[in-house]
Amino acid sequence: MVPFPRSFYKKAQPFPAADIKFRVLSSGISEVLNKFKRVHHSNLSQEHWHRFKEVRSLIADNSIRLSVSDKGGEFVVLPQTLDRDIAELHLSDTTIYQRATEKDFLAQCRKLNNTWISVGKAAGLDERFVSRLKLDKPNCPVFYSLVKNHKISCQEMHSMSSEVYKIRPIISCVGGPTDRISWFLNKIVSQLLAKIPSHLSNTEHFVQHLNNARFDQNCVVESFDVTSLYTTVQNDEALQALSELLDEHARDINTFGLSKARILILIRECLKCNILKWSGKYFSQTRGLAMGQRLAPVLAICFMSRIEEPVLVRLPIMYCRYIDDCCVVTSTQSEMDECFRILNEQSQYIRLTRETPRDGWLSFLNTQINLSSGIMRVKWYRKKSSKNILIHAESAHPMAVKRAVVRNMLKTAAKLCPGEEELYESRRLALKIAGGNGYSTSQYQRGPSRVDTGSRTPRNNKLPLCLPFFSDKISAAFQQCINRAQLQNDVYLVNIPNDNIKKQLVRNRLYDKHCTTEQRVVCPHGNIGDCSKVGVVYQLKCLTCHDLYIGETGRTLSVRIREHIATKRRGNLTSPPGRHKMEAHTGNDFDIKCTILAYEDDISARKALEAAWIFARNPAMNNRNECLSLTSDLLPFLSLCGLSAVD
Repeated sequence: MVPFPRSFYKKAQPFPAADIKFRVLSSGISEVLNKFKRVHHSNLSQEHWHRFKEVRSLIADNSIRLSVSDKGGEFVVLPQTLDRDIAELHLSDTTIYQRATEKDFLAQCRKLNNTWISVGKAAGLDERFVSRLKLDKPNCPVFYSLVKNHKISCQEMHSMSSEVYKIRPIISCVGGPTDRISWFLNKIVSQLLAKIPSHLSNTEHFVQHLNNARFDQNCVVESFDVTSLYTTVQNDEALQALSELLDEHARDINTFGLSKARILILIRECLKCNILKWSGKYFSQTRGLAMGQRLAPVLAICFMSRIEEPVLVRLPIMYCRYIDDCCVVTSTQSEMDECFRILNEQSQYIRLTRETPRDGWLSFLNTQINLSSGIMRVKWYRKKSSKNILIHAESAHPMAVKRAVVRNMLKTAAKLCPGEEELYESRRLALKIAGGNGYSTSQYQRGPSRVDTGSRTPRNNKLPLCLPFFSDKISAAFQQCINRAQLQNDVYLVNIPNDNIKKQLVRNRLYDKHCTTEQRVVCPHGNIGDCSKVGVVYQLKCLTCHDLYIGETGRTLSVRIREHIATKRRGNLTSPPGRHKMEAHTGNDFDIKCTILAYEDDISARKALEAAWIFARNPAMNNRNECLSLTSDLLPFLSLCGLSAVD
């Protein structure tokens, strides 16, 4: 399934048997919402709301930047002046970044799109699929950073010097030129990871390696860590490693009709799209992979598989790696030292650090291992840098979700620990973490609750019904509606929680919101950067007579607004602004302002929202044939949508 919105709308064919059931479902959900619409509960106190608004205002007036830390997940607050200094210091490294221009970026986009169309056509890919993955107006990838506050001492925590702060640089490629094409390529090459003997997919896989190994009495264990792997990967060597893996395993994976040569051509072209943006300035990353590029993890793993080959031929007792973290067991300390030396000599950029056991225990992933007299002991572990943040017991999530979070943590702790002593210690740590997040741990001391094992249709054969989460009581009422409509084998309920504090306050593109329309009819009436949004329902207002037009677009809003302005200028009678100019103003020009009414990526839902807003505001410029008519099934929900009749 392609996770990107379609660019065209296709009306579904009638299906009477299903339509009747869904009408019953729609009616039931409407009754539930109307029954509980006056019930309001907040898990934030008045003081919490006041502090929340205070932080939001500090971000809005460019005083602070709120982000999350690199490892712990807690919030990090920096003055924007310091945050800018940190970014500028990092981007000043000319061994990694060079200045570029918007013209360079657009040239890269055109070349990638041309290559994609050419390869897709030659490989016989579906034209609609090729078109769906091609972005004509992509966003430029944006640089942002996560502070490694676990590497800052308490004395330096309040420093205003940018040199004190260690960061993890990330390039946000969402909506970028390679975003969709690299998703497809990643579906192909990620199948190769299972063919790399040393690769670990998760902690459970690591424990399997430990169980399968045969340890000597005097063997030693250490972990190696690659320093800044992504920026030290050599793209040509990574592609060469990928090429060798494809030569060996291409027959065992699904390439979706692409030959090895075409896969490599597309990946190489994606890697050449290396231009990013920060605070209005363009840079090209001349070395390494951008953390945020979809292909980066797979290519880094392939690159490391080539680096570690000289060590694997020495047949260590155990060698496994999770991206840039290696766990190595050798028969002697001298052999361990030799493996470390060999790895550090494979590339002029690759540098590894090593960690030895402390008090007999070595941390690796979320475990601690103890190797003594050939016996391996394992226990669940949380690093000191982790703040052990879970979904809080008082958060607005379904109780089933919160219960699953704690039980899965306990299950993981138990699964990793074969020994009774380690199991007891790991379980105690898990219960302590649960208690620190507001959970009453006594209810999780019992065994798991009985699960209904009756015949059920697998979820992947059902349609998701996504509804906002209000409370467990209301969700139970929604589920009863599904059952009454006899859709329990066809539909499953998905509870969508409200945006949490992170989603509402953390902005990674904080310095790259600019107005891109010369006429400035969008941003002055909303937020800076609104004109660059895609997938919106918007409203145009005539500033002379105050008549309205409501429309929708899946493209960049500024592109659609330019089209409206052009047809208005020409007085085109087939367009609403042009017709309004000629009929309401006898050919005289008028100014307009644009406001965004709603955001929605899915074209079907967006058209339904457009119809709802038109029904609520009855805009004079709209033609009745311009949008979908609201069905009788959706009309009862309008009163609950908060669509104001006036601007």
